Amino acid sequence: MPAKVASFRRTPPNPKPEYEFLGPPGAVGMLTVLPLITYGLYFNCRAEFGCPPLNWTKGDGYWPALDTNFANYPRDLLGFFLSTWDREAFDLYSYFMVFLFVCYFVIPGHVVEGAVVGGVGGSPLTKDRSNYKLKYKVNALRTLMLIGVLAVATLMTKGVEPFLFLHSHFVGLITASLVWTFGLSIFVYIWSFLPDENGQEKILACGGNTGNMIYDFVLGRELNPRFSASPNSTFDIKYFIELRPGLIGWVILNFGMACQQWHNLGRITNSMVAVLAFETFYVVDSLWNESSVLTTMDITTDGFGFMLANGLLTWLPMNYSLQARFLAAFPVDMSVAHTMIVIATQCVGYYIFRNANLQKDTFRRYGADAPQNKGLKYMETASGSKLLISGWWGTARHINYFGDWLMALAWSLPCGLSSPIPYFYPIYFAVLLIHREFRDEEKCHKKYGKDWDKYCEIVRWRIIPYIY
Repeated sequence: MPAKVASFRRTPPNPKPEYEFLGPPGAVGMLTVLPLITYGLYFNCRAEFGCPPLNWTKGDGYWPALDTNFANYPRDLLGFFLSTWDREAFDLYSYFMVFLFVCYFVIPGHVVEGAVVGGVGGSPLTKDRSNYKLKYKVNALRTLMLIGVLAVATLMTKGVEPFLFLHSHFVGLITASLVWTFGLSIFVYIWSFLPDENGQEKILACGGNTGNMIYDFVLGRELNPRFSASPNSTFDIKYFIELRPGLIGWVILNFGMACQQWHNLGRITNSMVAVLAFETFYVVDSLWNESSVLTTMDITTDGFGFMLANGLLTWLPMNYSLQARFLAAFPVDMSVAHTMIVIATQCVGYYIFRNANLQKDTFRRYGADAPQNKGLKYMETASGSKLLISGWWGTARHINYFGDWLMALAWSLPCGLSSPIPYFYPIYFAVLLIHREFRDEEKCHKKYGKDWDKYCEIVRWRIIPYIY
Protein backbone atom coordinates (compact mmCIF):
# COMPACT_ATOMS: atom_id res chain seq x y z
CA MET A 1 0.00 0.00 0.00
CA PRO A 2 1.44 3.46 -0.90
CA ALA A 3 2.67 5.46 2.07
CA LYS A 4 0.33 8.37 1.43
CA VAL A 5 -2.75 6.17 1.36
CA ALA A 6 -1.67 4.40 4.53
CA SER A 7 -1.16 7.73 6.28
CA PHE A 8 -4.60 8.87 5.20
CA ARG A 9 -6.27 5.75 6.55
CA ARG A 10 -4.45 5.91 9.89
CA THR A 11 -5.90 9.35 10.65
CA PRO A 12 -8.22 8.97 13.67
CA PRO A 13 -11.93 9.27 12.86
CA ASN A 14 -13.75 12.56 13.25
CA PRO A 15 -16.36 12.68 16.03
CA LYS A 16 -20.02 13.16 15.12
CA PRO A 17 -21.27 16.52 16.45
CA GLU A 18 -24.73 17.60 17.54
CA TYR A 19 -27.07 19.30 15.09
CA GLU A 20 -27.55 23.07 15.04
CA PHE A 21 -29.97 25.32 13.14
CA LEU A 22 -32.83 22.77 13.56
CA GLY A 23 -30.77 20.03 11.93
CA PRO A 24 -31.49 18.73 8.39
CA PRO A 25 -34.91 20.48 8.12
CA GLY A 26 -33.22 23.76 8.96
CA ALA A 27 -30.56 23.08 6.33
CA VAL A 28 -33.24 22.47 3.69
CA GLY A 29 -34.87 25.71 4.78
CA MET A 30 -31.63 27.61 4.26
CA LEU A 31 -31.25 26.19 0.76
CA THR A 32 -34.70 27.41 -0.29
CA VAL A 33 -35.80 30.24 1.99
CA LEU A 34 -32.62 32.33 2.05
CA PRO A 35 -32.46 32.82 -1.75
CA LEU A 36 -36.20 33.58 -1.83
CA ILE A 37 -35.77 36.27 0.84
CA THR A 38 -33.10 37.95 -1.28
CA TYR A 39 -35.34 37.85 -4.34
CA GLY A 40 -38.28 39.01 -2.23
CA LEU A 41 -36.46 42.09 -1.00
CA TYR A 42 -35.82 43.01 -4.64
CA PHE A 43 -39.22 42.30 -6.17
CA ASN A 44 -41.15 43.81 -3.27
CA CYS A 45 -39.22 47.08 -3.23
CA ARG A 46 -39.02 48.74 -6.64
CA ALA A 47 -40.00 52.10 -8.03
CA GLU A 48 -42.45 50.53 -10.49
CA PHE A 49 -44.63 48.87 -7.86
CA GLY A 50 -43.83 50.54 -4.54
CA CYS A 51 -42.03 49.38 -1.41
CA PRO A 52 -43.88 47.18 -0.58
CA PRO A 53 -45.99 46.84 -3.77
CA LEU A 54 -49.45 48.40 -3.59
CA ASN A 55 -50.93 45.88 -6.03
CA TRP A 56 -50.45 42.25 -5.04
CA THR A 57 -52.46 40.79 -7.93
CA LYS A 58 -50.73 37.89 -9.64
CA GLY A 59 -49.46 38.64 -13.10
CA ASP A 60 -48.38 42.23 -12.56
CA GLY A 61 -44.77 41.21 -13.18
CA TYR A 62 -43.09 41.72 -9.83
CA TRP A 63 -42.91 37.97 -9.04
CA PRO A 64 -42.56 36.51 -12.55
CA ALA A 65 -43.41 32.82 -13.11
CA LEU A 66 -43.96 32.11 -9.42
CA ASP A 67 -47.30 30.42 -8.73
CA THR A 68 -49.06 30.58 -5.38
CA ASN A 69 -50.22 26.97 -5.77
CA PHE A 70 -47.96 24.94 -3.48
CA ALA A 71 -48.42 21.82 -5.64
CA ASN A 72 -46.67 23.60 -8.50
CA TYR A 73 -43.97 25.04 -6.27
CA PRO A 74 -40.92 23.06 -7.48
CA ARG A 75 -41.75 23.59 -11.17
CA ASP A 76 -42.58 27.26 -10.79
CA LEU A 77 -39.56 27.89 -8.57
CA LEU A 78 -37.31 26.63 -11.37
CA GLY A 79 -39.23 28.71 -13.87
CA PHE A 80 -38.86 31.74 -11.64
CA PHE A 81 -35.12 31.20 -11.33
CA LEU A 82 -34.72 30.82 -15.11
CA SER A 83 -36.76 33.97 -15.69
CA THR A 84 -34.19 35.94 -13.71
CA TRP A 85 -31.18 34.59 -15.61
CA ASP A 86 -29.11 37.38 -17.16
CA ARG A 87 -26.01 36.39 -19.09
CA GLU A 88 -24.49 39.87 -18.97
CA ALA A 89 -24.96 40.04 -15.20
CA PHE A 90 -23.43 36.58 -14.77
CA ASP A 91 -20.42 37.57 -16.87
CA LEU A 92 -19.90 40.74 -14.84
CA TYR A 93 -20.15 38.90 -11.52
CA SER A 94 -17.72 36.25 -12.78
CA TYR A 95 -15.25 38.89 -13.99
CA PHE A 96 -15.48 40.48 -10.55
CA MET A 97 -14.65 37.17 -8.83
CA VAL A 98 -11.73 36.48 -11.15
CA PHE A 99 -10.44 40.02 -10.65
CA LEU A 100 -10.47 39.57 -6.88
CA PHE A 101 -8.71 36.21 -7.22
CA VAL A 102 -5.93 37.75 -9.34
CA CYS A 103 -5.60 40.71 -6.97
CA TYR A 104 -5.15 38.35 -4.02
CA PHE A 105 -1.94 37.00 -5.57
CA VAL A 106 -0.68 40.07 -7.43
CA ILE A 107 -1.16 42.82 -4.84
CA PRO A 108 1.50 42.74 -2.09
CA GLY A 109 0.44 41.96 1.46
CA HIS A 110 1.97 40.75 4.69
CA VAL A 111 1.38 37.23 6.00
CA VAL A 112 -0.08 36.76 9.48
CA GLU A 113 -0.70 33.73 11.65
CA GLY A 114 -4.28 33.02 12.65
CA ALA A 115 -5.71 31.76 15.91
CA VAL A 116 -5.94 28.09 16.87
CA VAL A 117 -8.67 26.59 14.70
CA GLY A 118 -11.41 24.45 16.22
CA GLY A 119 -11.56 21.69 13.67
CA VAL A 120 -11.13 17.97 14.02
CA GLY A 121 -9.18 15.67 11.79
CA GLY A 122 -5.49 16.40 12.17
CA SER A 123 -2.89 18.84 11.00
CA PRO A 124 -1.63 17.92 7.52
CA LEU A 125 1.95 18.34 8.69
CA THR A 126 2.07 17.38 12.35
CA LYS A 127 -1.18 15.54 13.10
CA ASP A 128 -1.38 17.77 16.18
CA ARG A 129 -5.09 18.51 16.56
CA SER A 130 -4.91 20.76 19.63
CA ASN A 131 -2.65 23.56 18.38
CA TYR A 132 -3.38 23.89 14.68
CA LYS A 133 -2.75 27.35 13.21
CA LEU A 134 -2.74 28.61 9.63
CA LYS A 135 -1.17 31.59 7.88
CA TYR A 136 -3.03 34.13 5.78
CA LYS A 137 -2.16 36.90 3.34
CA VAL A 138 -3.59 40.34 4.21
CA ASN A 139 -4.26 42.65 1.25
CA ALA A 140 -8.05 43.12 0.99
CA LEU A 141 -7.92 46.88 1.70
CA ARG A 142 -5.39 47.40 -1.09
CA THR A 143 -7.73 45.55 -3.43
CA LEU A 144 -10.57 47.90 -2.52
CA MET A 145 -8.29 50.90 -3.04
CA LEU A 146 -7.40 49.68 -6.54
CA ILE A 147 -11.08 49.22 -7.38
CA GLY A 148 -11.76 52.72 -6.05
CA VAL A 149 -9.13 54.20 -8.35
CA LEU A 150 -10.56 52.33 -11.34
CA ALA A 151 -14.10 53.47 -10.44
CA VAL A 152 -13.07 57.13 -10.19
CA ALA A 153 -11.17 56.91 -13.49
CA THR A 154 -14.26 55.42 -15.17
CA LEU A 155 -16.50 58.08 -13.65
CA MET A 156 -14.19 60.88 -14.85
CA THR A 157 -13.97 59.56 -18.41
CA LYS A 158 -17.38 57.98 -19.06
CA GLY A 159 -19.68 59.45 -16.41
CA VAL A 160 -22.28 57.46 -14.48
CA GLU A 161 -23.59 55.46 -17.46
CA PRO A 162 -21.41 52.33 -16.98
CA PHE A 163 -22.52 52.04 -13.34
CA LEU A 164 -26.26 52.17 -14.14
CA PHE A 165 -25.93 48.53 -15.18
CA LEU A 166 -25.75 47.57 -11.50
CA HIS A 167 -29.24 48.95 -10.89
CA SER A 168 -30.94 47.81 -14.09
CA HIS A 169 -29.48 44.28 -13.89
CA PHE A 170 -29.73 43.87 -10.13
CA VAL A 171 -31.94 40.78 -10.17
CA GLY A 172 -29.60 39.17 -12.68
CA LEU A 173 -26.70 39.84 -10.33
CA ILE A 174 -28.64 38.10 -7.54
CA THR A 175 -29.05 35.04 -9.75
CA ALA A 176 -25.39 35.17 -10.80
CA SER A 177 -24.29 35.29 -7.16
CA LEU A 178 -26.47 32.27 -6.37
CA VAL A 179 -24.96 30.31 -9.25
CA TRP A 180 -21.54 31.02 -7.77
CA THR A 181 -22.82 30.19 -4.29
CA PHE A 182 -24.15 26.75 -5.26
CA GLY A 183 -21.21 26.03 -7.56
CA LEU A 184 -18.61 26.84 -4.92
CA SER A 185 -20.56 24.97 -2.22
CA ILE A 186 -20.69 21.83 -4.36
CA PHE A 187 -16.97 22.12 -5.11
CA VAL A 188 -15.84 22.46 -1.48
CA TYR A 189 -18.18 19.65 -0.38
CA ILE A 190 -16.64 17.22 -2.89
CA TRP A 191 -13.17 18.61 -2.14
CA SER A 192 -13.59 17.82 1.55
CA PHE A 193 -13.68 14.06 0.87
CA LEU A 194 -10.34 14.05 -0.94
CA PRO A 195 -7.07 13.60 0.97
CA ASP A 196 -4.80 16.61 1.11
CA GLU A 197 -1.53 16.92 -0.77
CA ASN A 198 0.20 14.91 1.98
CA GLY A 199 -2.28 12.06 1.67
CA GLN A 200 -3.95 12.83 4.98
CA GLU A 201 -7.55 13.50 5.94
CA LYS A 202 -8.72 17.11 5.76
CA ILE A 203 -9.34 19.19 8.89
CA LEU A 204 -13.11 18.98 9.29
CA ALA A 205 -15.39 21.39 11.12
CA CYS A 206 -16.97 20.14 14.32
CA GLY A 207 -20.43 21.08 13.05
CA GLY A 208 -20.37 19.83 9.47
CA ASN A 209 -19.36 16.18 9.53
CA THR A 210 -22.55 14.53 10.77
CA GLY A 211 -22.88 12.16 7.84
CA ASN A 212 -26.12 13.79 6.70
CA MET A 213 -25.32 14.98 3.18
CA ILE A 214 -27.69 17.96 3.03
CA TYR A 215 -26.82 19.21 6.51
CA ASP A 216 -23.07 18.85 5.95
CA PHE A 217 -23.37 20.52 2.54
CA VAL A 218 -25.04 23.55 4.13
CA LEU A 219 -22.91 23.83 7.29
CA GLY A 220 -19.67 22.88 5.55
CA ARG A 221 -17.56 19.74 6.13
CA GLU A 222 -14.06 21.12 5.79
CA LEU A 223 -12.96 23.83 8.20
CA ASN A 224 -10.47 25.61 5.96
CA PRO A 225 -10.56 24.40 2.35
CA ARG A 226 -7.29 25.49 0.81
CA PHE A 227 -4.78 24.43 -1.80
CA SER A 228 -1.21 25.26 -2.75
CA ALA A 229 -1.28 27.75 -5.58
CA SER A 230 2.53 27.70 -5.82
CA PRO A 231 5.47 26.34 -3.78
CA ASN A 232 5.38 29.49 -1.62
CA SER A 233 1.70 30.39 -1.69
CA THR A 234 -1.45 28.80 -0.24
CA PHE A 235 -4.95 29.89 -1.20
CA ASP A 236 -7.56 29.60 1.56
CA ILE A 237 -11.03 29.61 -0.03
CA LYS A 238 -13.00 30.49 3.11
CA TYR A 239 -10.68 33.32 4.11
CA PHE A 240 -10.77 34.73 0.56
CA ILE A 241 -14.58 34.67 0.46
CA GLU A 242 -14.94 35.97 4.04
CA LEU A 243 -14.08 39.62 3.29
CA ARG A 244 -13.55 40.27 -0.38
CA PRO A 245 -16.60 39.49 -2.58
CA GLY A 246 -19.25 40.43 -0.01
CA LEU A 247 -17.83 43.59 1.52
CA ILE A 248 -16.21 44.95 -1.63
CA GLY A 249 -19.27 44.00 -3.69
CA TRP A 250 -21.46 45.84 -1.18
CA VAL A 251 -19.50 49.07 -1.73
CA ILE A 252 -19.64 48.70 -5.51
CA LEU A 253 -23.41 48.11 -5.53
CA ASN A 254 -23.96 51.11 -3.25
CA PHE A 255 -21.95 53.27 -5.63
CA GLY A 256 -24.07 52.01 -8.52
CA MET A 257 -27.26 52.96 -6.67
CA ALA A 258 -25.86 56.47 -6.03
CA CYS A 259 -25.11 56.78 -9.75
CA GLN A 260 -28.71 55.77 -10.50
CA GLN A 261 -30.02 58.46 -8.16
CA TRP A 262 -27.79 61.03 -9.87
CA HIS A 263 -29.14 59.86 -13.23
CA ASN A 264 -32.74 60.21 -12.01
CA LEU A 265 -32.47 63.46 -10.04
CA GLY A 266 -29.35 65.18 -11.28
CA ARG A 267 -28.08 65.26 -7.67
CA ILE A 268 -27.32 63.06 -4.66
CA THR A 269 -29.51 63.42 -1.58
CA ASN A 270 -27.99 63.84 1.86
CA SER A 271 -29.60 60.54 2.90
CA MET A 272 -27.75 58.70 0.12
CA VAL A 273 -24.52 60.43 1.14
CA ALA A 274 -25.02 59.27 4.73
CA VAL A 275 -25.70 55.65 3.72
CA LEU A 276 -22.68 55.54 1.40
CA ALA A 277 -20.40 57.25 3.92
CA PHE A 278 -21.34 55.07 6.90
CA GLU A 279 -21.41 51.75 5.07
CA THR A 280 -18.20 52.43 3.12
CA PHE A 281 -16.50 53.47 6.36
CA TYR A 282 -17.62 50.19 7.94
CA VAL A 283 -16.16 48.20 5.05
CA VAL A 284 -12.88 50.13 5.03
CA ASP A 285 -12.60 49.72 8.79
CA SER A 286 -13.21 45.97 8.46
CA LEU A 287 -10.58 45.61 5.75
CA TRP A 288 -8.14 47.83 7.67
CA ASN A 289 -8.48 45.39 10.54
CA GLU A 290 -8.54 42.37 8.23
CA SER A 291 -6.47 40.17 10.51
CA SER A 292 -9.08 40.54 13.26
CA VAL A 293 -11.40 38.23 11.34
CA LEU A 294 -8.98 35.38 12.04
CA THR A 295 -10.28 35.11 15.61
CA THR A 296 -13.98 34.95 14.63
CA MET A 297 -16.15 31.83 14.69
CA ASP A 298 -16.41 31.92 10.89
CA ILE A 299 -12.70 31.19 10.58
CA THR A 300 -11.88 29.19 13.71
CA THR A 301 -15.02 27.08 14.18
CA ASP A 302 -17.50 27.01 11.30
CA GLY A 303 -17.00 24.89 8.22
CA PHE A 304 -17.22 26.40 4.75
CA GLY A 305 -20.39 25.29 3.01
CA PHE A 306 -23.55 26.77 1.55
CA MET A 307 -24.41 28.76 4.68
CA LEU A 308 -21.23 30.84 4.62
CA ALA A 309 -20.98 30.92 0.82
CA ASN A 310 -24.52 32.26 0.47
CA GLY A 311 -24.02 34.71 3.31
CA LEU A 312 -20.86 36.16 1.77
CA LEU A 313 -21.51 35.93 -1.97
CA THR A 314 -25.25 36.68 -2.11
CA TRP A 315 -26.82 37.73 1.18
CA LEU A 316 -24.29 40.38 2.21
CA PRO A 317 -23.85 42.40 -1.00
CA MET A 318 -27.40 42.01 -2.34
CA ASN A 319 -29.33 42.56 0.91
CA TYR A 320 -27.02 45.00 2.68
CA SER A 321 -27.21 47.38 -0.29
CA LEU A 322 -31.00 47.58 0.20
CA GLN A 323 -30.92 51.04 1.76
CA ALA A 324 -28.99 52.55 -1.15
CA ARG A 325 -31.27 50.81 -3.65
CA PHE A 326 -34.34 52.10 -1.79
CA LEU A 327 -33.03 55.67 -1.87
CA ALA A 328 -32.27 55.40 -5.59
CA ALA A 329 -35.97 54.68 -6.19
CA PHE A 330 -37.50 56.69 -3.31
CA PRO A 331 -35.23 59.69 -2.52
CA VAL A 332 -35.27 61.18 0.97
CA ASP A 333 -34.01 64.65 1.92
CA MET A 334 -33.22 64.60 5.63
CA SER A 335 -33.89 67.54 7.89
CA VAL A 336 -31.20 68.86 10.25
CA ALA A 337 -32.74 67.01 13.20
CA HIS A 338 -33.04 63.79 11.17
CA THR A 339 -29.41 64.10 10.11
CA MET A 340 -28.18 64.64 13.67
CA ILE A 341 -30.05 61.56 14.93
CA VAL A 342 -28.50 59.44 12.19
CA ILE A 343 -24.98 60.72 12.84
CA ALA A 344 -25.29 60.31 16.62
CA THR A 345 -26.54 56.72 16.28
CA GLN A 346 -23.68 55.86 13.93
CA CYS A 347 -20.99 57.46 16.10
CA VAL A 348 -22.18 55.85 19.36
CA GLY A 349 -22.44 52.46 17.69
CA TYR A 350 -18.99 52.67 16.15
CA TYR A 351 -17.42 53.92 19.39
CA ILE A 352 -18.75 50.93 21.32
CA PHE A 353 -18.02 48.40 18.56
CA ARG A 354 -14.47 49.45 17.74
CA ASN A 355 -13.25 50.20 21.28
CA ALA A 356 -14.68 46.98 22.69
CA ASN A 357 -13.06 44.89 19.96
CA LEU A 358 -9.79 46.81 20.28
CA GLN A 359 -9.69 46.20 24.03
CA LYS A 360 -10.29 42.48 23.55
CA ASP A 361 -7.71 42.13 20.76
CA THR A 362 -5.10 44.11 22.69
CA PHE A 363 -5.62 41.97 25.79
CA ARG A 364 -5.31 38.77 23.78
CA ARG A 365 -2.29 39.97 21.82
CA TYR A 366 -0.18 41.55 24.57
CA GLY A 367 -1.40 39.87 27.75
CA ALA A 368 -2.62 41.16 31.09
CA ASP A 369 0.75 42.60 32.16
CA ALA A 370 1.19 44.84 29.11
CA PRO A 371 1.18 48.63 29.80
CA GLN A 372 -1.80 49.18 27.48
CA ASN A 373 -3.86 46.76 29.58
CA LYS A 374 -2.99 48.32 32.91
CA GLY A 375 -5.96 48.53 35.25
CA LEU A 376 -8.05 45.87 33.50
CA LYS A 377 -9.39 43.18 35.80
CA TYR A 378 -9.71 39.57 34.74
CA MET A 379 -10.40 36.12 36.12
CA GLU A 380 -8.23 33.12 35.28
CA THR A 381 -9.91 29.84 34.35
CA ALA A 382 -8.79 26.30 35.03
CA SER A 383 -7.73 26.02 31.39
CA GLY A 384 -5.32 28.94 31.86
CA SER A 385 -7.39 31.40 29.81
CA LYS A 386 -8.07 34.89 31.15
CA LEU A 387 -11.53 36.44 30.94
CA LEU A 388 -11.93 40.20 31.19
CA ILE A 389 -14.33 41.34 33.92
CA SER A 390 -13.78 45.10 33.68
CA GLY A 391 -13.72 47.73 30.96
CA TRP A 392 -16.07 47.17 28.06
CA TRP A 393 -16.24 43.44 28.72
CA GLY A 394 -17.22 44.01 32.31
CA THR A 395 -20.41 45.78 31.21
CA ALA A 396 -21.76 42.98 29.00
CA ARG A 397 -20.43 39.67 27.73
CA HIS A 398 -20.99 40.65 24.09
CA ILE A 399 -21.03 44.43 24.27
CA ASN A 400 -19.52 44.69 20.76
CA TYR A 401 -22.74 43.22 19.33
CA PHE A 402 -24.69 46.18 20.70
CA GLY A 403 -22.41 48.66 18.94
CA ASP A 404 -22.61 46.65 15.73
CA TRP A 405 -26.42 46.70 15.84
CA LEU A 406 -26.58 50.45 16.49
CA MET A 407 -24.57 51.02 13.32
CA ALA A 408 -26.96 48.77 11.40
CA LEU A 409 -29.84 50.92 12.64
CA ALA A 410 -28.01 54.11 11.61
CA TRP A 411 -27.78 52.80 8.03
CA SER A 412 -31.56 52.39 7.79
CA LEU A 413 -32.62 55.61 9.53
CA PRO A 414 -31.77 57.80 6.47
CA CYS A 415 -34.57 56.00 4.58
CA GLY A 416 -37.18 57.57 6.84
CA LEU A 417 -40.35 55.85 8.01
CA SER A 418 -42.35 55.55 4.78
CA SER A 419 -41.58 51.83 4.45
CA PRO A 420 -40.54 49.03 6.81
CA ILE A 421 -38.55 47.17 4.15
CA PRO A 422 -35.33 49.25 4.46
CA TYR A 423 -35.31 48.21 8.12
CA PHE A 424 -34.99 44.55 7.20
CA TYR A 425 -31.27 44.62 7.93
CA PRO A 426 -31.32 45.84 11.58
CA ILE A 427 -34.27 43.50 12.30
CA TYR A 428 -32.54 40.51 10.76
CA PHE A 429 -29.22 41.52 12.31
CA ALA A 430 -30.73 41.62 15.80
CA VAL A 431 -31.96 38.03 15.35
CA LEU A 432 -28.58 36.97 13.97
CA LEU A 433 -26.63 38.54 16.83
CA ILE A 434 -28.85 37.01 19.50
CA HIS A 435 -28.49 33.60 17.86
CA ARG A 436 -24.72 34.06 17.59
CA GLU A 437 -24.61 35.10 21.22
CA PHE A 438 -26.35 31.86 22.21
CA ARG A 439 -23.80 29.90 20.15
CA ASP A 440 -20.94 31.78 21.81
CA GLU A 441 -22.39 31.11 25.26
CA GLU A 442 -22.73 27.39 24.54
CA LYS A 443 -19.21 27.20 23.17
CA CYS A 444 -17.73 29.04 26.17
CA HIS A 445 -19.68 26.95 28.67
CA LYS A 446 -18.29 23.77 27.12
CA LYS A 447 -14.79 25.23 27.13
CA TYR A 448 -14.68 26.76 30.62
CA GLY A 449 -17.31 24.75 32.54
CA LYS A 450 -17.95 26.07 36.04
CA ASP A 451 -15.58 28.96 35.44
CA TRP A 452 -18.00 30.29 32.82
CA ASP A 453 -20.87 30.13 35.33
CA LYS A 454 -18.75 32.15 37.73
CA TYR A 455 -17.91 34.63 34.98
CA CYS A 456 -21.61 35.05 34.15
CA GLU A 457 -22.33 35.86 37.79
CA ILE A 458 -19.77 38.67 37.62
CA VAL A 459 -20.73 39.97 34.15
CA ARG A 460 -24.52 39.57 34.28
CA TRP A 461 -25.64 41.24 31.07
CA ARG A 462 -25.40 39.49 27.71
CA ILE A 463 -25.45 42.29 25.10
CA ILE A 464 -27.14 45.48 26.36
CA PRO A 465 -26.28 46.54 29.95
CA TYR A 466 -29.30 46.61 32.29
CA ILE A 467 -31.63 45.46 29.49
CA TYR A 468 -30.47 42.11 28.07
